[in-house]
Amino acid sequence: MSENTNWIYNNYEFENRVNNLAWTISGMYDEDIDASEKDYLSKDVSLYFGIIAGARRKYIDWKIIKKYLMSRMKKGYDKDILLTLIQIVLNSVVENKVIDERPGVEEIRSKAYSDVLINYSKIHSEDILQTLKYTFILESMDRHPMVDGLTRRIMNDIKDIDSKDKLMNILKRLDEIYLTYFEYILKSQMENSKVNEKEIKNINVDFDTFSDFMYEELYSDDIAEDIEIEINNISNSMIVEEIGEVDNVNIDNTPNRVIYVDEEMAKKIYEKVEFYYGKSFLSEGEIRKIETKCCRDIHEGCRIHITDGVLRSECNNAFQLKYVTRQKENNLYKYRDNIKLHKRSINKLKESLSRILIEESAKDRVYSDGGTICANRAWRIGRSDNNKIFYKDIQNEKGKYVIDILLDASGSQSRNQFNVAIQAYIIATALTQVGIPNRVMGYLSFLDYTVLKRYRDYNDNKNNCENIFEYFSAGNNRDGLAIKATCESLLEREEENKILIVLSDGKPNDVKIGKDRSRSLRGEASYRGAVGVKDTALEVRKARKQGILVLGVFTGKEVDLEAEKIIYGKDFIYTKDIARFSDIVAMYLKKIIRN
Repeated sequence: MSENTNWIYNNYEFENRVNNLAWTISGMYDEDIDASEKDYLSKDVSLYFGIIAGARRKYIDWKIIKKYLMSRMKKGYDKDILLTLIQIVLNSVVENKVIDERPGVEEIRSKAYSDVLINYSKIHSEDILQTLKYTFILESMDRHPMVDGLTRRIMNDIKDIDSKDKLMNILKRLDEIYLTYFEYILKSQMENSKVNEKEIKNINVDFDTFSDFMYEELYSDDIAEDIEIEINNISNSMIVEEIGEVDNVNIDNTPNRVIYVDEEMAKKIYEKVEFYYGKSFLSEGEIRKIETKCCRDIHEGCRIHITDGVLRSECNNAFQLKYVTRQKENNLYKYRDNIKLHKRSINKLKESLSRILIEESAKDRVYSDGGTICANRAWRIGRSDNNKIFYKDIQNEKGKYVIDILLDASGSQSRNQFNVAIQAYIIATALTQVGIPNRVMGYLSFLDYTVLKRYRDYNDNKNNCENIFEYFSAGNNRDGLAIKATCESLLEREEENKILIVLSDGKPNDVKIGKDRSRSLRGEASYRGAVGVKDTALEVRKARKQGILVLGVFTGKEVDLEAEKIIYGKDFIYTKDIARFSDIVAMYLKKIIRN
């Protein structure tokens, strides 16, 4: 770590320096550039972000980027792939240009990248896009990593793009890279076939045809607003921030911040929640009642949105509808790819639960001196010392069961998406077939809102279990509020045995939007680290005191196990393999029912 690691970020002069640097680089002194608003690991990282923030405004016409993205989304390009390519290519262009003008920036960049990389305990390399990002960073630091032939070929094509060329020509080359490599890769994935680099042929795009998108009207429609958010994400972050996972940090020392926006912006955010996640199936009054109970103390000012999701609710967001439909198809494709195994898992869990329920529901007959007379024992009167001719049937007093399955649907689960959906489907289908009411929901945070997506309700039939394949991950997670809101409706159920199963990575993490800066006088902290862990643990204990059995299934890293233990105590299970989720739940339910 550099000598500036412990730099004090509330240093007013330094913040001014970062902002002034961004303005100087961009040359746009009348534009609002707050490059110092991010908490970075060192002075060099903050300085470099200021440089890049200014350079992006100077060298990139983001309106053209927006038009290009909109046209490609409508043509069916994969959003995640295209955004990653744009991020890498534009980062390369901007860095090359600013270093040409200011050679000293290269040294600041190298120090900044080093300061970030040294904190990563793991570098993401699960797919070619993540590998491309990491390779780009290392080569920017004059390192030369060993990569496979396909990654090297794509990187060479990206490096061959002339950063001094016009933006339209740069985007044309980017388009050719996408069509040459990633159309083929996507096709291979769908066909479950191996990528053969030799089969990949370079595709050349006609410039006149390519540039047609410039003549399209830039309407303010659903896709445009989604693209605006994605562009802001690219233009306000550094590529090095997304390539790894940070080492475990002492949760008591984790910096906490609240981001404040003006009331007009907050109102706009509130209005857009339904646009992105679908209309709530609850009335405004019902939602307010839940918020009054749940959004207190640390959750004061937060809101709750409970929805069936965009596919089964009123939603005019064509882009989101298309995205969730594709995600559902991907999840179903993974399920059907090994359907025999998954059906066996469902039947195994169903039969196991059925046997236990039958055993536990059986009546125990006890003979006694009083009760209902047993006619075939009447002869014992006066003839036998064993004159217990009455009987009593002891009923099972454990009562009925109801189960809630709560799935962490935040961005941290993005690598497990289809596995989480498949395992939740297996459990819900088996429970439904044995007659145990169950509800499956996902939770995530969208700024001030904790969004609860209901995939199936307690009394839905088996066919509705397929809605679970709509599961996708995005955003942050305010675990304590999600658990609290879920328990509110679970407690209204009449069943005697109420069970809540939570699948998460044990790392509550949310950024809260406030309406005005005056709230900072109360010392509010963002929901992360010790704050998030302690609150989630408190809600779990409250639920248990109210008679709800809570099980945590932990899918995170071993270094975060301590936080999971604080939250769930002894009733949690750690698994490195999310595919074992249904087996874990089966073992837990057997234990609960038998005891």
